[in-house]
Amino acid sequence: MIVTLLLLLVLFLLIGVPTAFALAASSMAVIWLEGIPLTIAVQRMTAGVQSFPLLAIPLFILAGSLMNASGISERLFTLTGALVGHIRGGMAYVNVLTNVLMAGISGSSLADCAATTRVFVPQMVKAGYDKGFSVGLTASAAVLAPVIPPSILLIIYGWQANVSIGALFLAGILPGVVIATALVLTVAYMTWRHGYGRGADFSWRALRRTFFGASWALLMPVIIIVGFRMGIFTATEVAAVAAAYAFVVGLFVYRTLNIRELPAIFSSSARDTSSILVIAATAAPFGWILSVGQAPQQLLALLTSITDDPMLTFLLINIILLVLGTFMETLVLIIILVPIMMPLINTLGINPVHFGIVMVVNLVIGQLTPPLGVLMYVACGISGTSIAEFIRAIKPFLIALIIALLVITYIPALALYPASWMH
Repeated sequence: MIVTLLLLLVLFLLIGVPTAFALAASSMAVIWLEGIPLTIAVQRMTAGVQSFPLLAIPLFILAGSLMNASGISERLFTLTGALVGHIRGGMAYVNVLTNVLMAGISGSSLADCAATTRVFVPQMVKAGYDKGFSVGLTASAAVLAPVIPPSILLIIYGWQANVSIGALFLAGILPGVVIATALVLTVAYMTWRHGYGRGADFSWRALRRTFFGASWALLMPVIIIVGFRMGIFTATEVAAVAAAYAFVVGLFVYRTLNIRELPAIFSSSARDTSSILVIAATAAPFGWILSVGQAPQQLLALLTSITDDPMLTFLLINIILLVLGTFMETLVLIIILVPIMMPLINTLGINPVHFGIVMVVNLVIGQLTPPLGVLMYVACGISGTSIAEFIRAIKPFLIALIIALLVITYIPALALYPASWMH
């Protein structure tokens, strides 16, 4: 059953069937072949999206869209430029820091990658930075978005693993700092190696002006973290607050949000939400078949037959996730793999909050590499960079990200200490 299911899924994906339809078709084919009523597939699809926490997804997407339409990204670019732009290789540091700040608003690696590639790559190339370096850094820094709260992928993981989304959001803070630090150290080395220069001179006046200009944008992640920490909001409620806050700031504070733009923003947010929830629905019967076919037990038996050392087993899980992340969409993998992985994680005594952060970091790193590499394709498509040039340039950043992943994996306190604030 499981072999047939996986082979059909791979076949459908290879011939170009969209992911959601490939999941649905492979699931329904196996259900039909096993003589199970097809109504089971419909029931599982319906049950797959009947979850209150999933309401946070469209609201966070809407909040990010409203903030971007309000020109928040440009204000953050200006602020980070005034803060670290004067350092040697300053524009590269600005790139990383801007992605840290934007991650606290959008929660989407693709959205951040598209926005920062359009802005930073032309400016960095004009300032004398190598184009491959600029594109590779920009795509790598976008990895921060699904780790630092709010994160759509962490919402999906929390829903699948029955783990507190608030705890996951808090758990992503320090791992995000670790990833950003690894990228900054790589930038420092590459700057020294290539002799990149400085930006404009530092100015306290410019820093104060840009800070006050971006202060309303910077308050959004603060509202999210404090709301969770104080127990004021649930994940869904804080998403609604974030969307309302973005609307008020854009329309009445910055006055850069045009009321005529709202229908297009709502339509775009609805499309993005629909694509996520359709995948969530069609992946539900797929996951059910894996469960019925005892895929979790088979995976546990396979890994324990290789080693019974929890540390080595965790390393094997990392390798599996890294490889899978290069071949399939991150969202799909989380929905499919979490029910399979959780029995193994519980057996090994790994905290599910910690594992959620490790899993997301693994899978988003996979977005940078062929053959799927959605961040790679977005960055290369917007910047006009060849895939070969991108692959050459991304190597030092991939090494930095994998080192950061190992630190996050084997120092669980980085995730669990902030998560303990929920209690």
